[in-house]
Amino acid sequence: MISCTEFIPSYSELFSFLEERYGFAEVERYWNDIFNPERNGLLNRKVKEHGLRGCFEYWSYSLNEEAADFQMLLNERDGWFSIEMRHCPSKGRLLSLAHIKPYDKYCLHCDLYRKTIEKYGLAYDYDFTATDQARCSLLIYDPKVYRGRRIRTDETVVMDRHAEDNRYLHREFHNYLNMGLEYLGTHFGQEAVEAYLRRFARNYYAPLIEAVRSEGLNALSAQIRETYRREEAENNVQMALQKDSLHVSISACPAVAYLRAQGWTPSRWFGESTRVVMDEIGRQTGFEFNMLRYDEATGAAEYAFAQKR
Repeated sequence: MISCTEFIPSYSELFSFLEERYGFAEVERYWNDIFNPERNGLLNRKVKEHGLRGCFEYWSYSLNEEAADFQMLLNERDGWFSIEMRHCPSKGRLLSLAHIKPYDKYCLHCDLYRKTIEKYGLAYDYDFTATDQARCSLLIYDPKVYRGRRIRTDETVVMDRHAEDNRYLHREFHNYLNMGLEYLGTHFGQEAVEAYLRRFARNYYAPLIEAVRSEGLNALSAQIRETYRREEAENNVQMALQKDSLHVSISACPAVAYLRAQGWTPSRWFGESTRVVMDEIGRQTGFEFNMLRYDEATGAAEYAFAQKR
């Protein structure tokens, strides 16, 4: 399983994969697909029902789960809503990873929120000039009301948060991975799904691969346990570790549980995010991987690594 706390590098790698194979036009088609207002259900519903206040409600949820460092302002009387992102948790995480190269147009995908915003008659202005420092700003306004001035009055609602105020656990990212795998599989088939996931495994897990090469399967066991700890599902995993083998049993996948709880159907390729990633780690470290069991309904799984003879 790719944890929602590891989703951002997988997102960046998917953009890079699409552009390298199919060109930037394919990246744009993908963005337009996943940011279709009907697929981004929560933002669509919030803005449809509450207008500018719906924007405030949506990003209050999203940015707090992502542990962003930001200030949001809402002035419904004067017709505007703003976000000042002092440190973007997505771009910031990518910039902090010395072993992985962020997709060079990564931040442009955030401009696709405008598809939902403009659908309801609001205007959307995004400032990308400081994204190389993980900073940006956003202004959404009602052109029938807004007069070009943002003055903080008694009516202005303020939310000011620092990264340490929240825990980073944005489970909605599971659905974005789900949609990405579904898009790849539907448009380009199983081979593309595997190629993307192997690329991600080699690049993002490069430090883990080196650790397994030098320390053995104990390093992999620790990583798997840490993944489920971050997902608040450590009790879902049982492992039997020996010198040259590792047996892993997952009683239920927290990602699949989240998808189903939200009414989303896991892609037929969702289980590949475990099988292919683990297989690639095995290939890179000299261990044979076997997926012994996978239940699409719950994500329950059983798999094993053994030293190649």
